Amino acid sequence: MVAMRALLISLRDPTDPMAEHERKCFADRSSLPLDAVDMHPMQRGRPSPEHLKPYDAVFFGGSGAYSVLDDVDWIRAGVDLCLDVIRLQIPGYASCFGFQGLSMAMGGEVVSDAARTELGATPLQLTDAGAADSLFKILPRRFDAQEGHHDHVTRLPPGVTLLATGEVSPYQAFRVDGAPFWASQFHPELTRESTVARFIHYRDLYSTNPEEAEKTLQTLGSREDSPELAGLLARLVRHQF
Repeated sequence: MVAMRALLISLRDPTDPMAEHERKCFADRSSLPLDAVDMHPMQRGRPSPEHLKPYDAVFFGGSGAYSVLDDVDWIRAGVDLCLDVIRLQIPGYASCFGFQGLSMAMGGEVVSDAARTELGATPLQLTDAGAADSLFKILPRRFDAQEGHHDHVTRLPPGVTLLATGEVSPYQAFRVDGAPFWASQFHPELTRESTVARFIHYRDLYSTNPEEAEKTLQTLGSREDSPELAGLLARLVRHQF
């Protein structure tokens, strides 16, 4: 029996220790050893379709200090790779930055709004389409998921179906129509503990006030995501959709 394989497209600086942290988070949640391709031009660069085809699933995650609104060539190439995976009909999942980047690449709109920053376990709700979706139907209608962003999708692109919504940032997840590809603003790969680790590493990007940062850290450490999220990526890589 051929072992299942999954791939993470890394959109972080290769010197960022959170690149390995992200790979481990996706590996833990998918219950698979995980290969990673670093999109930084000093590394291997953009993989070809032939490189992608053997994988059972391809993941796209965050980008650390980058925003989808930054004009960075190697980040743009990573976002465009989402479109390659969709065209190849490889099961895929893009979270946070990947969700925003794919939205833009398909014709949606993203804005930066720090006043609406979401951090930690956030209350969300499935749409009717989400409750019926072959992947998302394992989630309860109301669930909590880990977040960490200040960029927001403000207009969905054509050709997607909205699966989840939230009060602060209404567009939280979609499926690409006609493809086994899902994307979400929230992080199904993160737990409370891994979100805390991310915040500690990137805390200066969220707050330069030490007291405010410490208060946020305490809040993050007290809020759990919904347990059903733990099975979402494992379900994807096993093509249970």
